[in-house]
Amino acid sequence: CANLGVVLAQAEKRTLIADCDFRKPAMHKIFELRNTIGMADVLAGERSLQEACQQTSQQRLQVMTAGLVPPNPVEPLSSERFSQLLDKMRQEFDYIVVDVPPTSLVTDPLIVAAQGDVVLLVVDARVTREIAVKQSLRSLENVGAHVLGTVVNNAKTFNMDSYYPERLYSQ
Repeated sequence: CANLGVVLAQAEKRTLIADCDFRKPAMHKIFELRNTIGMADVLAGERSLQEACQQTSQQRLQVMTAGLVPPNPVEPLSSERFSQLLDKMRQEFDYIVVDVPPTSLVTDPLIVAAQGDVVLLVVDARVTREIAVKQSLRSLENVGAHVLGTVVNNAKTFNMDSYYPERLYSQ
């Protein structure tokens, strides 16, 4: 999410990264921001969208951290207030990138995915099993999410020397 948000902002798009991972929020750490006011506070009606968004060092990129973790993370994300907040975000930003926990662990990501425009499934090449990816895709399909594609992290690097025969280098 962080990398995608930066790239979109560099493409001169007004971008918001919203941390909806109430279980292990990470966006505040990545962007070195305070996590005292965030998504949880807005959904509780205690803060506004503008109050919860923080400007990053990247122009046109703001982050809404998770805020103080609610006791039941599913509740605020399945509320009408969350739907209304997404609509408001869509009016103010060109792109909203939402970070959620893994789909195989909890239902939060499915609730968010059902309300999103598209989903990018992030897979750890060294840890995620094929069956888990298939289950995640099936779950996302069941809630009507539109999966745009997959991002693979921790993939083995490709050695160009092993691809080209040595004779090409000697010419």
